[in-house]
Amino acid sequence: MKWLSSKPYIAVELALMMLVLPYAIYEFHLIRYMIPILWGVAMYCAIVHRVTTGETLRQAWHWGEINRASLAPLLRRFAICAIFLTVATLVLLPERLFGFVLEKPAFWAVVMLLYPLISVLPQEVIFRLFFFERYKHIFKTQEMMILASGLAFGLAHIIFQNWVAPLLCAVGGIIFAMTYARRKSLALVSLEHALYGDFIFTIGLGLYFYHGSVKAIADVAQ
Repeated sequence: MKWLSSKPYIAVELALMMLVLPYAIYEFHLIRYMIPILWGVAMYCAIVHRVTTGETLRQAWHWGEINRASLAPLLRRFAICAIFLTVATLVLLPERLFGFVLEKPAFWAVVMLLYPLISVLPQEVIFRLFFFERYKHIFKTQEMMILASGLAFGLAHIIFQNWVAPLLCAVGGIIFAMTYARRKSLALVSLEHALYGDFIFTIGLGLYFYHGSVKAIADVAQ
């Protein structure tokens, strides 16, 4: 299956996945199908990654990277970002601050548990594991890879039809890409992504992402 690794195929694949698909979801209001689409793309990425590199998802976890040396800077960075996000919510949406926790504590707890599983994991397979290996010949330096991964991650969130989600996710995507570039651990970067995502929903900014994974969890819960 050498055609999978041909430069023309990879270029078309990159354009379709990172540009055309988010725009199509945005333009045709397909947000209700986001989770099946997300998992479908993640499955494609996992299969292509396996065929072209020989690495399985199980091998990509690299659980040993979750250690004190890697967690300390990750948590320090998160603490700084958490303060900034909380202050921003307090200034811009004071009525929403911790509203999710206070109004629907049981559902909030369900989201905290399920969001990393149904949303974070497939996103990290796509935008970190697959992206970094698949497109390394296009974005040849580590700095370019980090920036490209972060911007692609932010662009994908135009599907929520507001400017806050893409902006936050572009910044978050660069942070996650930095972690992955250093550690090459799907486990560590998924943990970091889940930490930020759960915090955003907790402080009330989840309203900008509601029609995605949280809506899917709500539909199942009902």
